[in-house]
Amino acid sequence: MSLSVLELQIRRTLDQLSNGEAVEFNDQWIEDAGEMFKDALRKQLSGRENEFRLRMSNIGRPLCQLQMEKAGAERSRMPYNHILRMMLGDAVECIMEVILRVSGANITGGKSRAEFNIAGTTINGEDDIEIDDKVYDTKSASPWAYDNKWSEGWHGLVKDDAFGYTAQLLGYAKGLGKQPGGWIVVNKSTGEVRVVEANPSQSEVDSITANVTNTINKITSDAPFERCYEPVDEYFRGKPTGNKRLGSNCSFCSYVAECWPNAVHKPQAMSQAKNPKYYWYTDYKTTEET
Repeated sequence: MSLSVLELQIRRTLDQLSNGEAVEFNDQWIEDAGEMFKDALRKQLSGRENEFRLRMSNIGRPLCQLQMEKAGAERSRMPYNHILRMMLGDAVECIMEVILRVSGANITGGKSRAEFNIAGTTINGEDDIEIDDKVYDTKSASPWAYDNKWSEGWHGLVKDDAFGYTAQLLGYAKGLGKQPGGWIVVNKSTGEVRVVEANPSQSEVDSITANVTNTINKITSDAPFERCYEPVDEYFRGKPTGNKRLGSNCSFCSYVAECWPNAVHKPQAMSQAKNPKYYWYTDYKTTEET
């Protein structure tokens, strides 16, 4: 996959800085980034918003997750380091804002309030940045997500998008009357940067729009709860173990324990690793039981 002009600009600037070369910058860019991070810290320190509402950042998420959230279901407690991951993500966005300006990217806007009406419901949100009059989002990613999720481009992401990133980006673009640009993705472990351009086909846009419309209709009408995913048979080294476990979409959900009250979080039974992976199982047998 060839690199976009934007990605080449970013990499060139980072290469210069990594090798001690001075670059031209406006001190106001640093001041603006500092204010952005102050606002982000205030938001993170103020706690989670309790009132449920549909917004750009969640309209593409699984229906079952949104139904649980609206119903006020009990969320699983996040690990203690979760908030630091969120703050690091905020910091990455602020840093990349400066890097983009230093690199000479044609920044035409950002932090714009987007709004559109779908299925009789008004959806609001705020985008990250606009480059060449297109809407971009900045994302920080784990090494695994950077290599396995974001490396497949738009078409790979749209096939497995439990976080609703594609619907979010298309929503911003629709609400602002602009074209979707894509994502600026930063590996938060290595500092690598990838620009994932949005190049949706019309059929993909239609499919995402239909899914969002269906979600909004069911959320606003308080339709009966629907599980979006079912357990799958577990295989170890190509052979079935007799266990059934939940996929990653359920495992990352804050309502997995509420949705699957009999599920257990256990190490992979057949694994001989010193530190085996843990999964959510709906049917679990140990090695001795099998």
